[in-house]
Amino acid sequence: AAYGEHAWNLGKKNFDVLSFMYEALAATLDDSLTVDDLVQLTLKTGEIGVQAMALLDEANTSKYGHPEITKVNIGVRNNPAILISGHDLTDLEQLLEQTQGTGVDVYTHSEMLPAHYYPKFKKYEHFAGNYGNAWWKQVEEFDSFNGPILFTTNCIVPPRKEEIRNRIFTTGATGYPGCKHITADENGKKDFSEIIALAKTLPSPTEIETGIIVGGFAHNQVLSLADQIVEAVKSGAIKKFFVMAGC
Repeated sequence: AAYGEHAWNLGKKNFDVLSFMYEALAATLDDSLTVDDLVQLTLKTGEIGVQAMALLDEANTSKYGHPEITKVNIGVRNNPAILISGHDLTDLEQLLEQTQGTGVDVYTHSEMLPAHYYPKFKKYEHFAGNYGNAWWKQVEEFDSFNGPILFTTNCIVPPRKEEIRNRIFTTGATGYPGCKHITADENGKKDFSEIIALAKTLPSPTEIETGIIVGGFAHNQVLSLADQIVEAVKSGAIKKFFVMAGC
């Protein structure tokens, strides 16, 4: 549902995906369904999930280009900054546009890390890098980041401190009690000026690590290097492949 919504935000729609959501939800209330019926429904859920991911891939790559192998900085600069997490690239694009020339940097956290691999976002010099680790590290990493955090569609770990909750903004399908929620206008535009203004009043991020992350091994990039990868396997230069699924 979330990935389908992100594709919709970019103008890509698949009504088979939408209609299946109604079918699946209705099935949870149908006590006449057998085990075999439910197994078939589960298999169809996987099939529709693949369609939703293909739709999102088409939506993202048609607008932002195909992800490419990229080095991402995991250190920090000395500028005030905003941390953005989640999956919605349209939210990131609007935030980068609105922060351009303001002296405020933008860092990704967790699920938003892959945004660095899309060619279109590389033109933003203030797109500083990635801050922190996986979603479950939010409680401690949001404390040391110091600046405001924008959640798009992703998991929120309940903040323990009111001070951190006052720096959290949400948008899209994400929300949390006590946090400011930002909605789009009739044209899909969102006003992030309040987040930018808050960032300017807060310290720059506290550095928690240094170095780089290398990523961007999406299907188009890997296929373009297929011959070299096969040769590396044959020579023993590549000994293992790790497949990671999920956020």
